[in-house]
Amino acid sequence: MDLDNSTKLEKVKQDLINNAKKHELYKNVLDTNGHIVFGRGSDSAKVLFIGEAPGFSENAQGKPFVGRSGKLLEEWIKELELKKEDYAIMNVVPIIPLNQEKKIRPPTEEEINYFLPETKKMIESIAPQIIVLLGRSSASIFDKNLIVGQAKKQVIGKLTTTLYFIYHPAYYLRNGKKGFEGLTQLKKILSENKEK
Repeated sequence: MDLDNSTKLEKVKQDLINNAKKHELYKNVLDTNGHIVFGRGSDSAKVLFIGEAPGFSENAQGKPFVGRSGKLLEEWIKELELKKEDYAIMNVVPIIPLNQEKKIRPPTEEEINYFLPETKKMIESIAPQIIVLLGRSSASIFDKNLIVGQAKKQVIGKLTTTLYFIYHPAYYLRNGKKGFEGLTQLKKILSENKEK
């Protein structure tokens, strides 16, 4: 683990905690006895998977992608032959977004934008070669016109990376699919990056 990288990420996490506690979504953490959900995985990942926001399992455990969608994501990671030190997982919004009926809803544009500075700092600290955007909400922080299966170069601060957009694992679960067909292009991109 890169100590300097680890120190940078800890500072970003602390800033994230401070800002999260000021946002109205934080009430959901208090009401559910939940957690602000940080990323998990390598501090210097080659591949960074970014989802939209925590669900109930993630809120309870304080880790992203630990529920049903997370299990499918882990299958994808295995299919992509990524080692533990090769990847990290995070969300664009670190707090569970709930509607009036206390059901999960997609994060709003305001919520995504509120957490965007810390999201970008976290991305810059990890400095991945590839960012896999899981779902429309996470893709929207870079390009609202990204097409599923499309790869695109992106500059984030001092970092130049490749973005890859795929439907969220929950989409595939709702449709009774595994989503492996969406990994074909990503496998090719990973292979090309290994050769560099």
